[in-house]
Amino acid sequence: MKKISKITLIAFLVIVFACVLTIWIYNSPAVDDYRWIRNRETERELVAAFVTALRINHPAAYEMIDPSLSPRLDEWMNTHQAKKCARKAYIFLSGNATRANGQKLGWDVVFGCVAENYTHLTFKVDRIFIKDMKVIEWGEVIEEED
Repeated sequence: MKKISKITLIAFLVIVFACVLTIWIYNSPAVDDYRWIRNRETERELVAAFVTALRINHPAAYEMIDPSLSPRLDEWMNTHQAKKCARKAYIFLSGNATRANGQKLGWDVVFGCVAENYTHLTFKVDRIFIKDMKVIEWGEVIEEED
């Protein structure tokens, strides 16, 4: 093979590899989980990161909470089985609720995906309260698979 042909072949293979990698990154639920956990510049992003970390039992959850909540998070991590997705999430909704009188009700989050065992996973966390970009309280966690 001529030198130019080898260089062309190598360049072609690198381009094909880059394209395959890009497609995998775009469609990978694991990459989505990583992005959600690492991107926490706003309260909404922190809430999404925290719920994702709870769902997959990721140790980054400890960085997101007030240290006084560590025993509660320890209990969760020790008793909860990680729920990972086989495909990208089909729903990830969050909202910060406030009553008309100004009372804050905290963030509520609903997450849905096809789980690794190909059932539908719904993961809900309500009443997440944030102060100084740390979770200071969270309410009930509901996991449903069907």
